[in-house]
Amino acid sequence: MESNQVKKTVSLLFGVLAILGLLSFLPAFTIGNWKLRPIHILADIQEDPPSQPTPVVAMPDSLLTPRAVDQPDTCELSIPCIEDYSANRQALAKFFKALRNSRQQPVRIAFFGDSFIEGDILTAPLRDTLQQVFGGRGVGFVPIASEVAQYRTSILHQYNNWETRSIVGKYDDEPVFGTPGFVFTPGTDNWVEYKPGKGSRRFSSMQLFYNCSLEQPVTLAVNDTLHIAEVLTPEEGIQRLRIALPAASSVRMTLPADSAVFYGVSFEEGTGVYVDNFAMRGNSGMGLLRINQSMHRMFNQYRDYKLIILQYGLNVVGENDSTNYEGYARRMVTVIERLQTAFPESSILLVSISDRSSNQEGTFKTIPAIPMMRDAQRHMALKTGIAFWDLYEAMGGENSMVQYATATPTLAAKDYTHLTFRGGRIIAMKLAKALLHDQKRYENNRKPR
Repeated sequence: MESNQVKKTVSLLFGVLAILGLLSFLPAFTIGNWKLRPIHILADIQEDPPSQPTPVVAMPDSLLTPRAVDQPDTCELSIPCIEDYSANRQALAKFFKALRNSRQQPVRIAFFGDSFIEGDILTAPLRDTLQQVFGGRGVGFVPIASEVAQYRTSILHQYNNWETRSIVGKYDDEPVFGTPGFVFTPGTDNWVEYKPGKGSRRFSSMQLFYNCSLEQPVTLAVNDTLHIAEVLTPEEGIQRLRIALPAASSVRMTLPADSAVFYGVSFEEGTGVYVDNFAMRGNSGMGLLRINQSMHRMFNQYRDYKLIILQYGLNVVGENDSTNYEGYARRMVTVIERLQTAFPESSILLVSISDRSSNQEGTFKTIPAIPMMRDAQRHMALKTGIAFWDLYEAMGGENSMVQYATATPTLAAKDYTHLTFRGGRIIAMKLAKALLHDQKRYENNRKPR
């Protein structure tokens, strides 16, 4: 009796092993929305096959220039240096010249990006670091409404009853967007409130950016008690209202819901460096083509940017991407060239795509197309003669996002795409060091030899 039971058990065991062995020869396949991956029952004892080099997608000759292999000056940092692809190695000269006078006048940076910089995750520590070196106090530009306002710590921000339209939305009537890429329309009983965030105690002034066709009154409540009355003037294009705030720990506005649209506010305390965060979820960079050049120029009359930073790519690369980025690269070259025209006194820095991982047969690894997008972005910088910084390499290259997500404490979210505040601080410090290193090189080259 026991002998028969043992035989049945052994037969069942070998039967299961045989079925699993046959299944291991099947490739991955999909049923509906479910992707079934291959079974490898001997994976723990089999030797890994030699890794194959990632195929490199050649970029068209039109995106290449001789400067691609001409980068004098080796960087002594343990992080990637700024790569300068201008004709005379002066890509960031306008920014560096402005920094010399940062104690006498504000030096502003416009940081465009996607959800990777949402919530001021990367830009806040970059701003703090540069302000420690060059002066400045304040977060710079803040939108009227934001879907990540509750996560931001550099400023406390609440609002109610606002319609938001952005350069990634679809509308029957195309809005007139400002440089930040948003336009906000107030509804009945609207309000917006700002309070100083981490590291700041008071506001002393605020700027409101708007456009209206009729003269409109505005009332502000400062510290919940003091009420300030202002007037919006009807003029063509973007207007700016400067408001003095006497030691404000909070400011709350109700704005006219008739014949007016708003673009945002700015908090600055005099001279020094300010970094405006223009994050937009879902933006590949193509959305910038929807901003009229005249609006850029009007906005820049007030902001006078000396550096524009571009960070895109995550919304283009997918797990099953074709890796052909020629069309995207050409359109981004157009985006950069338009910015060069609209902001002639600004330096431009293109920050590459970060690492991003996906579940590949049970293991999280770098999406194969990530390095190819990084290379395509480097060629965009080559084509347009701007500066470039390799964020992918700064993170650590292949599978670095996995290391960030599994670190203790964690440096990235478990979506293997976005950073935590701690991870953002690490990347911001690396970018700041790269910028300061390049500034030192620039200043040393100016000295008579």
